[in-house]
Amino acid sequence: MIHRDGDWLAAKVGDELVMMSAAKGNYIGLSAVGARIWELIETPQTVESLCAALIEEYDVDPATCRAEVDSFLATLGQHNAIRIEEGA
Repeated sequence: MIHRDGDWLAAKVGDELVMMSAAKGNYIGLSAVGARIWELIETPQTVESLCAALIEEYDVDPATCRAEVDSFLATLGQHNAIRIEEGA
């Protein structure tokens, strides 16, 4: 399961989302799809449930969606914005 983590504040700027961690002084800018993923993980999600939701909303094939979601989650993980519980 993927969970939001940390003290991230988020604000919409057009179709994008700007996030800031006050404690770490980090900033992240998210595209519209990234913002949607952040919205979806407001409640813990599996990668499979994220991909299923995104495939419904966007014109993307499952393999591309999974690769892009994995890459995006890795970036969020590097910023300590999420935590992933294996086997949950």
